[in-house]
Amino acid sequence: MIHFYIVHHQLSEAVFLQAYLSTTDFSNNVLVVDEAALLGTHTDQPAAIICSIPSLTNNILKWLKKLHNPPLLICCGTGAEIENIVNTQQVFAYLQTPVSLERVLSLKKNIHDYLFQTAKPELAEKKNFVFVKSDYKLIKINLQEILFLSGLKDYTQVFLKNKKTPLTTLKNLKEFETKLSPNDFVRVHRSYIVAISQIDYISKNEITIESYTIPIGNAFRKVLDEAIGKNS
Repeated sequence: MIHFYIVHHQLSEAVFLQAYLSTTDFSNNVLVVDEAALLGTHTDQPAAIICSIPSLTNNILKWLKKLHNPPLLICCGTGAEIENIVNTQQVFAYLQTPVSLERVLSLKKNIHDYLFQTAKPELAEKKNFVFVKSDYKLIKINLQEILFLSGLKDYTQVFLKNKKTPLTTLKNLKEFETKLSPNDFVRVHRSYIVAISQIDYISKNEITIESYTIPIGNAFRKVLDEAIGKNS
């Protein structure tokens, strides 16, 4: 069982999220709480917080840092709001508004899988492939064949080695990001995630991979530098 806590500045949106999260299995404890109630929460069970960005205070971030086994933090907001806090290291995932049931259920499954693997590391095997839906088919993609990913609103284009045409899938970039290892992939722009091993060279504001040029967003430069530093 996973405990979900929703902290949202708009009650109507919190109620929608509560209804979506209560759908299907994986959890049966979904609570809408305010900041004071959240900071007074104590649980040894797997937990996640979905917090709207206007409700994300320094008090919440400081509280999470103090916890030995903190809940996963998911930030909910518009694309512009999400870009402004992308360097917040404590964030597990981002949920872009307006939310849909499909998007929430996909996020919920990713949270479940992550917490299950974290609790039982002997069952957590490194994935070397992923299945994506494209053109009404489920297509297996070997992760080592991915060059980079480009986000287009609710779609993601996956650029692959030796493929002239990218694979397009109905999954937004932030949801796709939760399926990728941060040791192998890094977000370098609001609209791009690159495979670290495929980078040919990096200039001041651009990354070159084969014949492609990918821009580097200012808000993502620090994360990119840290990823490159680990491989230097």
